[in-house]
Amino acid sequence: MQILIVHAHPEPQSFCSSLARTAAEVLTQQGHSVAVSDLYAQRFDPVSWRSNFTTVKNAEYYKQQQEELYATEQNSFAPELEAEIRKLEAADLLIFSFPLWWFGLPAILKGWVDRAFPMGRVYGGAKLFEGGLGSLRGARAMALMTTGALPVAFSGRGVSPAFTAVMAPIQHGVFWFNGFQPLEPFVAWGAARASDDTRAEYLEKLRARLPGIFDEAPIVLPPFQDFPQWGPDTKKRFRVVLRRKNGPDPERETLLPAERAQMAEFRRTGFVLDEAFTASDAAEWRGFLTVRAGSADEVQEKLATLPLARSLEFEVFEVG
Repeated sequence: MQILIVHAHPEPQSFCSSLARTAAEVLTQQGHSVAVSDLYAQRFDPVSWRSNFTTVKNAEYYKQQQEELYATEQNSFAPELEAEIRKLEAADLLIFSFPLWWFGLPAILKGWVDRAFPMGRVYGGAKLFEGGLGSLRGARAMALMTTGALPVAFSGRGVSPAFTAVMAPIQHGVFWFNGFQPLEPFVAWGAARASDDTRAEYLEKLRARLPGIFDEAPIVLPPFQDFPQWGPDTKKRFRVVLRRKNGPDPERETLLPAERAQMAEFRRTGFVLDEAFTASDAAEWRGFLTVRAGSADEVQEKLATLPLARSLEFEVFEVG
């Protein structure tokens, strides 16, 4: 398989850079062809401007998409940019390696996206989402990243935005928009203050994960066909209230791991959008789900697959 690692950290001795090198080493050892765009080492220019092109469509007024379309027709991208685009076009797996700065990509990596995903050549028309560049090869994409904060900060109850919200511009706006199936990010939390032992554990986890990277089930995001003419979602939203039926379920503790696994699958496939539960030992235990589905019957059918379904009652309300 062809793999492209786009790395964005200014310090070669950083832990972020160590993660990128480890990924390249492991994937090469697995027999894959690995290309690395080390943006700082390349002194990559993140500014998207006329320097992207060797031709000019309109010398009086600069409109990037117009110039990209023209350069696509004329095969006139600047040589250093053409090289990056070709690496992207060949990738079966795209890895963004970066530290999370200001809840987003470092500027140099954002600039790489601005320049290396030109309209006409990479995206546009039918080349979006499930019809995008990555879909032509069944390609996937993963964020390999470090953070300053620990997971609790991004838990949805911490001081930072929820991690899914932070990652949406990358997972949805870059990867899936261009047809790359997003994988679960690999995150080294609090890397700058992590102990040597903790860092070693992260490297081992990365080494253990990468050999099976092409067997992982990707995160499922809504297909473009569910939004005709860029309109609202054709799927509905439902609020589900869960209650425990009277009487103890002797199999509850045994079935809990399978229940959690099924809920994780509901989240991965985009069925469960949000969830909240009272304390597990609450006298009046409740669960609250927001789900995406075509009908209330579909919701009931999916919930019936939960291992603990027989000990639960479900109330389903359409909310939009």
